[in-house]
Amino acid sequence: MKKQTKLFRAAAILAVAAAALALGNAKAWAQGATAAPFSKVTVSDDVAKRTLMKAVINADAARAIVDSCIEWQKAQPGNVSVVVFVLSPTGEIIDSHKMDGVLPIGVETGLMKAKTALYARASSATVAQRFNTVDARLIRLDLGKEQGLAYYFVPGGLPIVVDNQLIGAVGVGGGNADEQCAYQALQKVLGPQPPLAQATPPSAPASMPAPQLQR
Repeated sequence: MKKQTKLFRAAAILAVAAAALALGNAKAWAQGATAAPFSKVTVSDDVAKRTLMKAVINADAARAIVDSCIEWQKAQPGNVSVVVFVLSPTGEIIDSHKMDGVLPIGVETGLMKAKTALYARASSATVAQRFNTVDARLIRLDLGKEQGLAYYFVPGGLPIVVDNQLIGAVGVGGGNADEQCAYQALQKVLGPQPPLAQATPPSAPASMPAPQLQR
């Protein structure tokens, strides 16, 4: 009987420890006003020695951002589907997810938004605000293509910055609140983020209507 009691107690202790560990892992990302540590969200020192790059978002953090964005989107009304991309600072896809129902153009624009954030070191909404005339946009449409980057003038792409270091970018496409989806995910995983840019509609000559950009 005593042996069974000891075994029961040991099992209970292990169960509590496992639950605490799981809870700790779930809460190991940013908490409230505390930012996630640079070392936690970037590649390990061993990986950095092989790749000669340390300021790169790691796979776990990228997956957490994707999952958080999808979770946020599913909680919104309207049953809207999105696609999420997380890129490395050099443009490679580290993680992504496409919800059922996203059209091909939504996938392409989601990736372009992430590339825009990498290229401009700013949100795609900020880029749209900075270049808000038809002429200003037309002369930039082909910029960055040789580097695999892009200019795309629609909100939904955000740079991923930790300790003043660009470690990647996130782009969301196909929805009606793409930038908020990305922003809420970054806040949940990385902690407080800079305020979002207040996007302005594109300007156009009176004789020419502003182009309708796809999300």
